[in-house]
Amino acid sequence: MALEALHIRDFRNIVAQDWALAPGLNVLEGENAQGKTNFLEAVYYLANGRSFRGSESESLIRFGCEHSELKSTWSHEGLTHRLAMRLKAQGREAEFQGKPIVRLAPVQASLRVLVFTPDSAMLFRSPPQARRRYFDHAIAVQRPGYGPLLSRYQRILRQRNQLLERGGPPELLASFDRQWAEGALALMREREAYLEALRGPWARRFQDLLGETADLHWHWSGPLRERGAASLEGLLEALEGVREEERRRGLTLLGPQRDDLAATLAGHPLKEIASQGQQRMLVIALKLAEADLFQGRSGRAPVFLLDDLGSELDARHQSLLLEMLGELKAQTLLTSAQQGAYAALHARTFTVREGRLSE
Repeated sequence: MALEALHIRDFRNIVAQDWALAPGLNVLEGENAQGKTNFLEAVYYLANGRSFRGSESESLIRFGCEHSELKSTWSHEGLTHRLAMRLKAQGREAEFQGKPIVRLAPVQASLRVLVFTPDSAMLFRSPPQARRRYFDHAIAVQRPGYGPLLSRYQRILRQRNQLLERGGPPELLASFDRQWAEGALALMREREAYLEALRGPWARRFQDLLGETADLHWHWSGPLRERGAASLEGLLEALEGVREEERRRGLTLLGPQRDDLAATLAGHPLKEIASQGQQRMLVIALKLAEADLFQGRSGRAPVFLLDDLGSELDARHQSLLLEMLGELKAQTLLTSAQQGAYAALHARTFTVREGRLSE
């Protein structure tokens, strides 16, 4: 599976661009601040409904315009897929195969786009909410039922927190306790299942990138998990144990909203002991492992976006990563500020200047 054509209008500094892509490696060259990353961001937004820069839809619209338009086509097993999005200040509208959609699950069943940027290497040094957000999105793409489950839990959590903050009656709060416990247990089990599926591919990819074995371990941690609650009754019992403190603080103190992915290297916390290079390799290995899972489920390789790869990896690791992506038969979009840096590769090369592509 590969993106064949994209149409981008009034997105960031891109006025209007029709873009035909090669199924393999596509290199976008150009000086800094010309818009190379904006092209990658448009592709990512189409597949994920959000920016990898954390930007709101309104900020993606070209200055002075009322909306942006993004369209793409790709084919698989003789079927052409068509996706169109319109970004407005109020949000986005999407059509897939000519029909309006709200959730992107039908799109993500056939189109998976993964991105690695200089900021990606900070995943394991970021606050816990950044890791939760990352893995919640990854699980929702891989397991379509996860998104609605997460939304329902977050709604119950908000309502329960409002009751605690207002000092609501105990009998009303009790009616939310079981809903909270059911939602929390379901989310925790989904997160565990995803991590277990990811464990083998992630470790193998990390070892391949390092060229050596590493004593690396990771698991979900958090206040609720520390109490050993693994059943509905156990969660309700744990909740009872913090009830008075919750009333004092007006906040739900337990649950997957406080989980974090804890990783250790040689028995020590990863973020404290691992070098920047090792953390970078771990994140790239994670992306490759996600690709392995997606390919195993769908029979298709994802699209990889690599932003400013030359600033993050030395020549040997760049070559190794691109070789791995070639083995996956993954379409790859790569940006570079250096002209001709990838000239020796079989790539389709574009120059980006002031938001315009030329080949």
